[in-house]
Amino acid sequence: MFSIMPPGLGDSVLERLGSSVSVAGAGRPRLDALSVGWAELDEVLPDHGLPRGVVELRPARALGGATSIALAAVRATHERDERAWCAWIDPDGMLYAPGVAMAGVDLNRLAVVRVPRAAVLRIAVKVVRSQAFDMIVIDLDPAPGAAVPEQGPERRRTPKREASLEVFVRKLALLAAEGGATVLLVTDATIPRAAPLPVALRLELARTESAISVRIGKDRHGRIGLAKTIPINSKPGLGFAG
Repeated sequence: MFSIMPPGLGDSVLERLGSSVSVAGAGRPRLDALSVGWAELDEVLPDHGLPRGVVELRPARALGGATSIALAAVRATHERDERAWCAWIDPDGMLYAPGVAMAGVDLNRLAVVRVPRAAVLRIAVKVVRSQAFDMIVIDLDPAPGAAVPEQGPERRRTPKREASLEVFVRKLALLAAEGGATVLLVTDATIPRAAPLPVALRLELARTESAISVRIGKDRHGRIGLAKTIPINSKPGLGFAG
């Protein structure tokens, strides 16, 4: 089953998970890019894999293909190293355990962190700083229909909040570089932003019943790609996950 991390997550994630967890990248070769094991997707990616650092998955609302890609990345991380742990910050409780298992993810090495929306940025920094995880997925924007106060901090797109998000992403990038981790930010393309987030790679996604359209919206080396369609039935795993 999932390893659920409670809202009161402290600074030491390693202590809560136990001695079986090693620091991400410790004693292991660091690869420039992580193949997600999904041939059609790897072919689209500029380095044929996900880079270390912060990667933004930007679909239009939930179920836009981001979950399928994130699950494939977690699965590939587990398959590459039997000691690797991953974390998924899921404030809205949208992650469905049977679907995750059907995607081929090792549930015994996936820590699901469920915290209030107001604490997402703070807790995400702590999780990445812990260096306990090779891959961290963060649901940054609230899912449609999620119970978020209309005037809460996640609803206000003020210049101050935009600036705090930029600082947040830059901090994650530095911490991920130190620990050799990849951070996947799942955002909502329907929520306007004053400026794009300063990520290493942005994948703009659109989903149909049978395929995901993937476009390289931003790459740290300036490589911008045309949208390509990837069949859903070509992805690895044991079945379908949203």
